[in-house]
Amino acid sequence: MAVIAACIVLSFSSCATIVAGGSPKITIDGDTKEPVTIITEKQTYPDVQLPYTVQVNRHHIDGQRVQIKSDKAEYRDVVLDKAVNSWTFGNILIGGLVGWGVDLITNCVSKPSKATYFIEEKNK
Repeated sequence: MAVIAACIVLSFSSCATIVAGGSPKITIDGDTKEPVTIITEKQTYPDVQLPYTVQVNRHHIDGQRVQIKSDKAEYRDVVLDKAVNSWTFGNILIGGLVGWGVDLITNCVSKPSKATYFIEEKNK
């Protein structure tokens, strides 16, 4: 029974969904030595030292804002842009339309355009 269930799951999965599934991660970095609080659509990360890796929402990557708060300075929001996940092309070649459809539904065809974002103070 477990083998049948595994076969069903694998037949409806896709390459990009399997490899990049879950929430994408980005690293926030900057010139500050003070702890900051990072707020994403997924989670709040209080009092962390930069650089720090956070999870962002896979859906609506384009235009998604990540807020950085500090007692010492005000920072501009990080605004995400999306890029095409390269695993999607492999899935189209290997997995066909069903796998590509799963990637579209799970939005694994998109990823943040950069892995690292540098924060800037509002005053600068």
